[in-house]
Amino acid sequence: MIRIKGVRKSFNGVKVLGGVDLDVPKGGVVTIIGPSGSGKSTFLRVVDFLEQADAGTVDFGDGPVDLTSAKSSVVASVRSRIGFVFQNYNLFLNRTAFDNVALGLIHAKGHPRKEAEQIAKERLGQVGMLDFADRYPSKLSGGQQQRVAIARAIALEPELLVLDEPTSALDPELVDGVLSVIKNLADSGTTMLMVTHEMRFAREASDHVVFFEDGRIVEQGSPDRIFEHPKEDRTTRFLAAVQGSGARENKYSAIPTVPE
Repeated sequence: MIRIKGVRKSFNGVKVLGGVDLDVPKGGVVTIIGPSGSGKSTFLRVVDFLEQADAGTVDFGDGPVDLTSAKSSVVASVRSRIGFVFQNYNLFLNRTAFDNVALGLIHAKGHPRKEAEQIAKERLGQVGMLDFADRYPSKLSGGQQQRVAIARAIALEPELLVLDEPTSALDPELVDGVLSVIKNLADSGTTMLMVTHEMRFAREASDHVVFFEDGRIVEQGSPDRIFEHPKEDRTTRFLAAVQGSGARENKYSAIPTVPE
C-alpha cells in the first residue's frame, strides 16, 4: 500500500489542497475525478515533488517521506519510485522515440546501453509504437507522442505510475489509442494514480474512484458505487453535468493496429 497523508498546498495564500489523505493499493488503479480547478493535478505534482507541499507525507511501505523537504536526496528517492506521464508529453524534441525511452534507462537507472535498448524496444512494442521508434516527436501525432511518454515511464519500472490528464491535450479522434494502452497496463497489474476527465474510462479501468472538489476528497469508493450510487449531492450533480455534456463512448479493449 502506498499511503499519502495530510497533503496541504496553498498558492499566494489561496488554499489549493486542504489536508488530503489517500491510499493506493499495490497493483491497483486509483482515479481522481472532479471539476477543473479542484486541485487534482496539483495533488499529483506535489506527490512527485514537482510542487513543494506545505504539509504531507508519502509512504511506499518503508516509512513516511516528508513532502515539504527540499533535500535533493529525498526528492531523488521519491522520484525514482514514480513514473509521471504529463498532459503535454514532455518528450525530448531532438531525440527519436527510441532514444526518449532508452536514454532514461541509461542515465537514470544506469543500465548498459544494450540492455537499455532491449528494454526500450519491448516497451515501445507494448504501447504499439515500435514501428515508429526512429521518428522524432515532430513527426508523431499527439496520441503517438503520449504513447511514447507512457513507454518511457513504464520502462523505468516505477512502483507507482502517475498520469495527469493523459488525453486532455489530444484531439478527440486520438484519445482511444492512448486509453487502450492505459487500460492494458491496468489489466496487467500496474499500480496507477490517475487524473482524467474521461468518465467512462475512469469507471471501466479503475479499482477505486475519488471525487475531488475545492482541494479535498468529497467521497471515494468503487467505480460502481461512485457512478451508480454516489452519497454526496455534489458528486451527483457533477456526474449529471458530465453525462449531460455528451461524454464520449469509447472502446479500450485493444491497441489499434494502425497507430494514430
